[in-house]
Amino acid sequence: MKYQLASILALIIYCMPIYSQNKIGGDIGTALFLGRVPEKTKINTLSDNLITILYYKVQPENSLKVGYINRKGKIHIPQMYNMGSDFYGDKANIVKDSIFGFMNKKGEETLFPQYDKTFFYYQDTGIAKKNGKYGLIDIKGKPLTDFTYNMINFFGFHFFRGQTKNKVTQILDNKGNVVFNKEAPIFDIESHHFNSDSSIVYEETIKNRKLKGLVSLGGKVILKPSYEEINEIGDKGLFIVMKDKKWGIINTSGDEIIPMIYEKIGNPHTSDLIPVKKVSKWGYINLKNEQKIPYLYDQAYAFLEGVAFVKQGEYYGCIDKKNRIKIKIDLEKTNFPFFTSDLAVFKKENKYGFINKKGAIKIPAIYDLVYPFFKGKAYVELNGKAGYINKRGKEVIPIKYKQLWFESEEIIRFAE
Repeated sequence: MKYQLASILALIIYCMPIYSQNKIGGDIGTALFLGRVPEKTKINTLSDNLITILYYKVQPENSLKVGYINRKGKIHIPQMYNMGSDFYGDKANIVKDSIFGFMNKKGEETLFPQYDKTFFYYQDTGIAKKNGKYGLIDIKGKPLTDFTYNMINFFGFHFFRGQTKNKVTQILDNKGNVVFNKEAPIFDIESHHFNSDSSIVYEETIKNRKLKGLVSLGGKVILKPSYEEINEIGDKGLFIVMKDKKWGIINTSGDEIIPMIYEKIGNPHTSDLIPVKKVSKWGYINLKNEQKIPYLYDQAYAFLEGVAFVKQGEYYGCIDKKNRIKIKIDLEKTNFPFFTSDLAVFKKENKYGFINKKGAIKIPAIYDLVYPFFKGKAYVELNGKAGYINKRGKEVIPIKYKQLWFESEEIIRFAE
C-alpha cells in the first residue's frame, strides 16, 4: 500500500501541469534544472514540486503569505510565511521575512540567517546556499561540506548529488562524504535518483554519439555505454532502454529481459503488464515478453487499480487485464489517465468531474480544474478558488482559497 500511494502521488505530479504552489515565489525552470526530491520510500519515486522552496524569490510586501490547516480545515499555523514547504516528518521548510529555516508541527521555528537558502527533507541533513555556492549542513546549521558546489540536490533518500566548480557530478552521503566520483575514473552521471542497492546511469560520448551505461556506487562498470536512453522502472530493478529507435528492458546486470524490438515502451508503474508499441499500435506484454493484450490501441497507459486507460481514434476508455472494455471508449482526454480511490477524472464541455470504473458519473463535471483523489480527498478549483472534496462530492476543505497544496503528514498548506 505504501508503494502504491507513492506511485499514485508520482503519477499525479508527473502528469499534472504547473501546480498551484508555483504561483508564489519559486523559479520552476531553475527547480527543474537543479534537480528533484525523492518521495519518502525505498523506491525513490520522484517529485519535481517538492524542492520549489529552495528557489524562492523575495516577494513584495503585499504578497500572499503561507499558512497551514489540518484535514478538517482548521487553522493549524497562521499565515505568516513568505514561503513554506510540506511537512517532511516533523519539519517544514519556511521562509520568514526572507530568512530561510524550518519549523516543527508545533510551529517552533529554527532560522538560519547565516545562509542565503536552506532546505531539509525527512532527514537531519539539509542543503544550504551561501555566497552563491551550495553545501550540506546539519540540523543545527553546522556545515558538513565546504560551500564550493555549483548546485546540490537530493539523489535518493540518503544521498545528495553535487556539481563541483569543475562541473564534475559527485554523490555525497548524508554526512557530507563524497562516495562517488571522488577520484578517477570520473563518470558523467545521468541518473535522477539512486538507491544504495541500485545502479547509476552514466553517459559517454562515443563516435559523436551520447550513449548511456550502468555503474555501481563503488565505481564498477556494470554495463558499458550502449543505449541512447535508460529509464528506471520504479522498484522493479529494471530499466527501459532505447537503441537505434528500438526499445527493450534490461535488469540491473545489463541483461536484456525484453528484447529491443518495440517502437516504444511505457512505464508499468505498479503492474506486471507493460504497455508497448509495435506496428504503430499499442498493446501489453508481461515480463516474459508474452503478448497479453493485442496491439489494438493508439495509446495505452499503465494499469492502476486493475484497469488501464486506452485510446482509439480521438477518444479514451478503460480495459481490464483480460482486455475487456470496462468504460466505453468515448471519453475526452485529461491529464490524469488513471484511477485512484476507484475514481478517475473525466472532462465534459471544458469542465471536470469524476467517474467510477463502470463509467458512471459519481461527481458531476462542474469544476474548472481537478486533481485525482489522494488519501480520500481531491483538489478542485471553481471560479478562481481552490478547495478539497470527498468521494461524495462534499466540500471537506471549503472552496475559498487562492492556493492550496497536497496534504502532507495530515497538514495542508494554504494561502488566501
